[in-house]
Amino acid sequence: MDNQTFIAMSPAERVKKVNKLLQDHDMKEISNLIGIPSSSFSKIMREGDYIYHKADKRYYPFVRSEEERGSKIDTEENRELAFFSQHIDTLKKVIRQFEEHGSLLLDKRIYSKDADFVNKSIRMNNNIYAEFSTFCEEYYPHLKNQDLIAQALIDAMKKYKPDGER
Repeated sequence: MDNQTFIAMSPAERVKKVNKLLQDHDMKEISNLIGIPSSSFSKIMREGDYIYHKADKRYYPFVRSEEERGSKIDTEENRELAFFSQHIDTLKKVIRQFEEHGSLLLDKRIYSKDADFVNKSIRMNNNIYAEFSTFCEEYYPHLKNQDLIAQALIDAMKKYKPDGER
């Protein structure tokens, strides 16, 4: 990160970035990495009312009074409420989807980028496959049948494994 990018960041972004760097570096190393003298670095970091806590090796927002502490908490809650208000329709759709169809979480192995895929031909009862395809279209149109079949195989292995091996 160069010093121009660092200076252009908002104080909150800057503190977040520096706190992450402080896990592996000290203040002097970070100021050298950015290319800012350590005295200027400290001054820039105090912008936005942040202070450095040596014991924790991180920056925190400075709270001047109990009233201000309460208002900061209120501000965070207001941001959360604003987020929920902005996304209320999407949240309702997600909840409705869950209530109507339940939750189907695919195993990570199914969509892993490292997975090797092969074509396999299996004989299957045509009526059962047609029923499964209809089921997939109705309840999980956003997923591929191959992914749902893979999940069904994983679920079957878990469910029907002998008790002593689960």
